[in-house]
Amino acid sequence: MPACSDCALYTKKTGTEGECSINGPVPADRDAGRCPSRTFRPRG
Repeated sequence: MPACSDCALYTKKTGTEGECSINGPVPADRDAGRCPSRTFRPRG
């Protein structure tokens, strides 16, 4: 399953955390299926 770090809206801050442009701070390894706003968009 893809993770937050695989999302186009994710910006890496540290090795384990980053920031989602919609949801704010998020863990890099959170499953995309657990995205609070259901806005996961694969990079690419």
